[in-house]
Order: sequence, then C-alpha cells, then structure tokens
Amino acid sequence: MATKGYNQYRGRGRGGKKLLVLLLLLILLGACTFLFLQRYIVYNDDGSISLELPFVSKTPSEDESKIPEEDVNIQREDPVQDPPPEPQPDPEPQPLVLQPLHARELGYSCLYNDPTPQLADWDAVVVNVKRYDGSIAYYTAIDLPANVLRGSESTLAHLKTIAASDCYTVARMSVLCDNSFALAVPSAAVRYTQGGQWVDNYNRFWLDPTNEQVIEHICALAKECVELGFDEILLDHLRYPIEGSLNQTTVSATDGRAAAIAALVERVRQTVGPQIAVSIILPGSIGTDYSFEVSGLTPQVLTECFDRIYVPQDSSSYYWLSGKLGSDYDRTTRLVITSTYAAADSYMIAQ
Repeated sequence: MATKGYNQYRGRGRGGKKLLVLLLLLILLGACTFLFLQRYIVYNDDGSISLELPFVSKTPSEDESKIPEEDVNIQREDPVQDPPPEPQPDPEPQPLVLQPLHARELGYSCLYNDPTPQLADWDAVVVNVKRYDGSIAYYTAIDLPANVLRGSESTLAHLKTIAASDCYTVARMSVLCDNSFALAVPSAAVRYTQGGQWVDNYNRFWLDPTNEQVIEHICALAKECVELGFDEILLDHLRYPIEGSLNQTTVSATDGRAAAIAALVERVRQTVGPQIAVSIILPGSIGTDYSFEVSGLTPQVLTECFDRIYVPQDSSSYYWLSGKLGSDYDRTTRLVITSTYAAADSYMIAQ
C-alpha cells in the first residue's frame, strides 16, 4: 500500500546537496582569486592598498610619472671651445733714438724753490739728484743707510715739476764717490790694505763697484728717477779712483776694472729699461791711456756701454777721447760737450 505524500517530498534532499556544492565551489574560486591577486597588491606610502593589474591600463599621477633622480642618466657634453691662442713672442724692443742735446744744468739749489722759471726757453735740463758726498737732493722713498741725508718733502714736489715739464730731463748722480755711504756701510768702501776706508788726495771716499749693496743702491735711485719721469740717467764719478795712494787699496787688479764698470752699467740698464738713455760724464783732469785704464773707462767701455759721453770742452779728457772715437761714432748726438756756452751739436751748459 503506497503512502500518499511521501513520494511528493523526496526531491527536497537532492536540492540541498547542489546548493552545498555550489557554495564550496565559490569558496574555492575566491581563494584561488585571492592567491592570484596577491602578487598585484601594492601598499602605498600613505598606508592604503591598491591593486595594479598588468592587463588594466592606468593613467599615472603627476608624482608617479616622475623618474627618480637616481635613475636618470644625464650625459653632459662640454661646450666646444676655441683652441687657446698661440703664445706670441715678445715684441722686439725699439732702438733708442737720440736727438742732439741742448741742455742746461740746474744749480744744486734748484729744488729749494719752484723751478718753473728756470725751465723757460730750454729744450733739456740736467738735475743733480745725488751729490758726491752721498746725500740725495730730494725726498727719496728708497731705503737709505743710516746718516745718509735726503731732501725735504718740498724738494720732491719741485723735482716732479721738472720731470713733468716739456723739457727733456736728465738725472745726474754721483755713483762711486760717496762719503756718506762709505761711512754708513764700511764693507762697501774701497779700503786700505791695512784696514779702514781709503781716501783720495781730496779726502773723498770711494765705493767698490762690485759690491752688491752699492749696485742695488744706485739701481734703486735710477729706477725711482725714471718712475718720476726722467728721460736719461747721467752717471758721474763712475770709475775707480785715480788720485791718491792707489797701491795701498784692496780693489781688484787693473785688468778686471773695465769689466766691473761694464757690469754695473748693465745692471742699471736692466733696471731702467731700453728706452732710457744711460750716459756718463767724464772728469776733465784725466787724459792718458794709463789713467783711463786705471779708472776702468777704456775706449771700448765708453763707446759700447753708454748712450752718451759728456766731456768738458778743451780738457785733457776731451782731447784723449777725440783720438779714441772711431769714424763711425755719432758725435752729433752721442758726444755732449760741457761748457759755459753752446759749443757743439750736443752740449750741456754747466752751472
């Protein structure tokens, strides 16, 4: 006998199993999906989580679009530079061009007052800037040994007036006859063989032209005069002494004296430059071959080392020198006659 209703209920158990199977499939699918997506989970700097799938296009933000500086490889190319100019050789110094000299020698007192009136009507003037006693006629800025006198500050102003004038200016300085320097620096003086500074027949002290202190002193003074504006350096008493007991001195032998004088003149030339004339003035009292040899002023030294030679007119030196100058020597510009009146192509009217 069949039971009514039992056959109607039998489908309920099969539907529940299907639901359970579906649920398990969904759970399994979710787990697999989670594991798959795990590699694409990105943790942001602010702590949030984002998902970056490779097959989904993404518009980068401003910050994300920037490339880290450490990942940027910048290739810098140095600008193309022109090759440095080739060094040019120093220009050859222009030869010194001398003109006939028509000069007046100003007196020792010319720096005590305004010298402007004394400059009128003269093309050239000669100023004694260093006297034979060793004193400096103007207020010099060079270092001086103790007890070497210099002029007042006003003398420097007057000297600048002369140097800045339209005149051709000549600075005359005593070189080796120098009482003050010899007393201040005894080792620089010509000495007796027994000791002590040697004096000539006029009680004058003389300096050794090979002494470095002497050379530096003369060069410093010559340089200062050129910087003040002088056009020519006139060296006075540039020689070995010739009057007195010469056999009692410690100076070098006669055959080395010309070379010593020439070396000193060359130092002066190097100091003042090629455009400044370097000249010598001779005493009128010497006029023999022996005297000039003893002094160191041989004809070769006089003609080759100096731009001009000043010599007293009608003196022993003048006649001796006239016979020694070659025919190619330019007497018009290089031989200056010192006199009390205009007497030749080039002259200096002495005070």
